[in-house]
Amino acid sequence: MPAGKPAKPADTMAGMDEVRFGEAPRAIVLAAGKGSRLAASVDGLPKPAVPLNGRPLIVYTLEALAGAGFPEAYVVLGYSAHLVEKALQGPLPLAVRFLYNLEYDGPAGHSLAAARRACGDEPFLLVMADHLLSVELVRTLLERAEFAPPGSCVVAADFHPRAAAYAAEATKLRIAPTPPGTRLLPVLAIGKEVTPADALDAGAFLCSPVVWEALDELGSGCELNALFARLAERGKLYAADVSGSFWYDVDTDDDLAAAAALLRGEQALAPAPGGRP
Repeated sequence: MPAGKPAKPADTMAGMDEVRFGEAPRAIVLAAGKGSRLAASVDGLPKPAVPLNGRPLIVYTLEALAGAGFPEAYVVLGYSAHLVEKALQGPLPLAVRFLYNLEYDGPAGHSLAAARRACGDEPFLLVMADHLLSVELVRTLLERAEFAPPGSCVVAADFHPRAAAYAAEATKLRIAPTPPGTRLLPVLAIGKEVTPADALDAGAFLCSPVVWEALDELGSGCELNALFARLAERGKLYAADVSGSFWYDVDTDDDLAAAAALLRGEQALAPAPGGRP
């Protein structure tokens, strides 16, 4: 953890009033984007339906949710929604309900807003269709989020270093100094340009209804990083350390090839020199 004056840890801040997210809150999968940096998307195939080792990319996300105990997932569609629906017509490991973002060409805040009615005032897990996640990562996030203070959100954070080119494109986190053994770590800043950074955002969030307050303030035309940055500024965003659990963000054709090799066991995650994300 970063050195310096320790911040007050989440598990002592919450006390007897700590919020309980529960074992399997509602799951929201954002899958509305085109994925214009993938060659397959240029041919009209939406990113969630792009094949990865012969299966649609989004299926890996759904399998991770099912393995972590989720009986169903709400999937927010947008660009070429019918093609994603078609890709998910076969047997699936959990029930899928579709929601629709008609402003899919805009920021991801529109997709989050499309899920608001389905979530109501309940906490929910927010994941991205283009992030491969392990069952272990989802379970670790759920377990650690049990200690979140009321009215806060929790992001899955990876403190292990990644290759410089990969880390450069990832969303980064700056963490407040905390005592060893703290279950949840206060996030000071989140964004692609955060420097110095202590960890990478692994693409999974446990959200309380406070996220809707931030969305109302910023408007649905905001990026998710801006929304969670607002929560971090107010001391309402915490990080759960999921280091060692597998995850991989697929943005480009190189990412897709690397992810395919990782899943086949032909490649290991390349660390960055110097021990920084």
